[in-house]
Amino acid sequence: MLEAMAQRHRSTIESLHQESRDLVASLEGKLAWIENHGSKEECAQAIEELDALEASYRFHQAMLSHQLEKEVVRHNEYLGINLNDSTRGAASLVALSRRRSPDGFRSYLVKCRILAEDTPYLAERFALGELTESQAMAILGPLRDVNAEQRQEFDRLFSQNPDMFESQGTKQISETVQCFTLKYASDEQCKKTKKAEEGRYVKFRRGENCIHISGRLPVIAGTAMQMHLRQESFRIVKSGDSRTREQIKADLLTTYMLAGQPEKMPLKLNVGLIMTDKTLFVGEREPAYLEGYGFVPSQFARELVAGDSIDTAQNFQDLEGPPLEDYIKRLETFPELQRIYTAPGDTELVAMDSKSRVFPDGLRRFVRIRDRHCRTPFCNGLVDEIDHVVQHYLGGPTDVENAAGRCPSCNKAKESPGWVEVVALKGPHAIRISPLTTLSYVSKAPPATGAVHRTFPQLMHQSKWVQGFKHSLQQDSPRCGPDP
Repeated sequence: MLEAMAQRHRSTIESLHQESRDLVASLEGKLAWIENHGSKEECAQAIEELDALEASYRFHQAMLSHQLEKEVVRHNEYLGINLNDSTRGAASLVALSRRRSPDGFRSYLVKCRILAEDTPYLAERFALGELTESQAMAILGPLRDVNAEQRQEFDRLFSQNPDMFESQGTKQISETVQCFTLKYASDEQCKKTKKAEEGRYVKFRRGENCIHISGRLPVIAGTAMQMHLRQESFRIVKSGDSRTREQIKADLLTTYMLAGQPEKMPLKLNVGLIMTDKTLFVGEREPAYLEGYGFVPSQFARELVAGDSIDTAQNFQDLEGPPLEDYIKRLETFPELQRIYTAPGDTELVAMDSKSRVFPDGLRRFVRIRDRHCRTPFCNGLVDEIDHVVQHYLGGPTDVENAAGRCPSCNKAKESPGWVEVVALKGPHAIRISPLTTLSYVSKAPPATGAVHRTFPQLMHQSKWVQGFKHSLQQDSPRCGPDP
C-alpha cells in the first residue's frame, strides 16, 4: 500500500537508486567479508575508498543542484514572476530532495554555481573523490567574496599546486583560501572589521538554573582573552586542579569581571602577528596572520602595529611609496603586540632548538605559531601541546624540526602501537604519518605568508642577503668536480 502510494508520487524519470544498488552489489561480497573478518589495514582502506566514492556522488549532487537552479530561473522568467529574486524556490527544492532543512541552501547553491562556472580544476578534484563535500565547500566559501576572474585565478593556482590542501582540515582549508581572497578584498574587509568592532556588546540572559552570557568583542581584545583563558586553564589543570578546563575558564572570566578596575588588569595583551616587511612598510596586500584568530587584512594589520587608525584616504597604490613620517613614529607605540617577520624572500619562520627533553617556552611558542592547527591530518583542533615527532625515548631530539603542535586527543592517539611518524622535510616542515602499515599521510606546516609554499627560485631576489646566503651555501656544499 505504502509502496504504491510512493510510486504514484514519483516522477516518470527512471530511478537512479536501483542502478547505484547494482553497482554496489558487485562489492557487497567483498565488503561483507571485510566487515566481519578484515584487518585494521583492510577496514581503514575500505573506509577511505568508500569516502572517495561518496565524494564523487556529492559532486554530481552539486552539479544537479546547479542545473535545478538554472531551470528554476528559466521557469520564473518564463512566467514573469520573482523577477527581483529569480532563484526563489531553488534552495527549498534542493533541501527537500536531500531531506534537509532549507537553512543554508541558498549559500550552498552559490557555491555550486562557482564550482560549475569558475573553478573547473576544483570540480575535477571533487568529481574524482580527492576532496570530500565538506572540503570542497570550505574552499568555495571564501571565493564568494571575489569576482569570477579572481576565482579563476585561484583555480589556476590550485592546478599548479595540487597538494596545497593535502591533509588539511576544513578550518585550515578556509584559512588558506581566505589568505588568497583577502589580497583582493582587503580594503572592504578592513572596513567590515572596523564596523564589527563598533557593534561590540555583552548580553546576560537568564537560563534554567544559570545565566547565559553572549557578546561580540573586537578582534584583538577577544583573541587575547581567548588565548589567555586557554593557556591559564591548561596551566591550572597541570598543577593538579580537579576542575575541568571549561569550568576554570568560566571561573577566571567571572573573577576578571568582578575585579573592578585594578591598576594592572590580570589579562595581559600578548598576541603574535605574522607579516612580511613589504606588508608593513610599503602597503603590500599580502594578508597578515593573527595568532589565535586567523588571517586579517593587510591594512588592519598595519593599524594594529601602529597602535592607531591610519588615515587612508589614498588607496593602496598610493602607499607603495615611502611610508609617512607619522606612521613610522607610531610603529613602536604598541609594544605588547609581537611582530613576527618572515625571512626576506621566503615563507618560513626563523627556527630555534634546545638540548633538553622538555620544550622551552620560546620554542613551544614558535612551534605553536608555525603549525597553527593540530598537525594530525584533517584535524581542526588548535595547538594545545607540543610533541616530539620521533619520541624522545627513541632518540628524537628536542628541536624545531622534530616538534609538532597537537591537540590533546591526537597527542595521545599517536602513542598507539604501530603508529609511526618521521620528519619528511625540514623546510617547509613536513612529517610523514603512518597510523597503519599500509596507510601513510603527509602533514605540512602552512606557509608563514601566502596561500601556498612557493618554490625557492620564485621568491628570491638578488639582494645582499641572498648573495651572502648563496655564498655560504657554496662554501658549505661539497665539491662534485673541478671548478669551472
